[in-house]
Amino acid sequence: MRFGRIRVGALALGLASFLSVAMVVPGLAAPSVVTVTPSNMQGWFFCNDQTSCAGVATGSLVVGPASPPLGVGSARLPTAGPADGQALILAAYQGTKLADITQLQYSTFVTSGGPPQAIALQFNIDSDLTDGVVNYQGRLVFEPYQSPALGPVVAGQWQTWNALQGKWWGSTGSGSRPITVACPQSSPCTWQQILAQFPNAGIHATAGAVVFKAGSGWTVPFDGNVDALTIGTSAGTTTYNFEPYDKDQCKNGGWQTLKRADGSSFKNQGDCVSYTNTGR
Repeated sequence: MRFGRIRVGALALGLASFLSVAMVVPGLAAPSVVTVTPSNMQGWFFCNDQTSCAGVATGSLVVGPASPPLGVGSARLPTAGPADGQALILAAYQGTKLADITQLQYSTFVTSGGPPQAIALQFNIDSDLTDGVVNYQGRLVFEPYQSPALGPVVAGQWQTWNALQGKWWGSTGSGSRPITVACPQSSPCTWQQILAQFPNAGIHATAGAVVFKAGSGWTVPFDGNVDALTIGTSAGTTTYNFEPYDKDQCKNGGWQTLKRADGSSFKNQGDCVSYTNTGR
């Protein structure tokens, strides 16, 4: 069964301008949790992926929905229809070989527009980091619905996906891209199959990025969220926790304007800080 194709090449022209300002994290030395908030995006940025990030990005960091896997919030990526494609991007891990990725999982929540669709995980990819070819080579894409062994996409609840156990496909676009030819959207490959065919494949050394994507050809408007991305490499493991605010925003009277996931107000600053730290 085929579903709308995700357009994945729009960022190619616009990414270079972000690389100069985005945080580059080739691999952290020790396990860590990185909290991403509107006041400190930690290098992440929302992007209208249909317009090389030049158009209006509708993504945001929000409270909820329900009880996110980490903290009190998540990243929301709504789309207006088939022509809309929204992304949350981190220009990082450049030059990391796929073979060096030891852990890769994230959680999604579908409010409307699915199933089967849920927010996809993508990498700006290079089929061979050692061959000297440095042109943009598209993305490697994981969509949860294409990996039935991981379970079906279910609306209205948080689900965690072990992407290393799922199936991946190479994005289309101009020219012949090796991973796209070997693993098209119509016939995605397992992670192990990709490593066997492309042992030197990795995240592009200059245009490399980690991308969460919703839309671009999805037949109906979509509303969903993502949280708790964990990326482990030979250099260490990092979990990205998306939050609508942090404990510092509770201070200096900020607690009076912030809300819990259920819309209720805080009693005082300490109540706000405690909720931010624990989700309770």
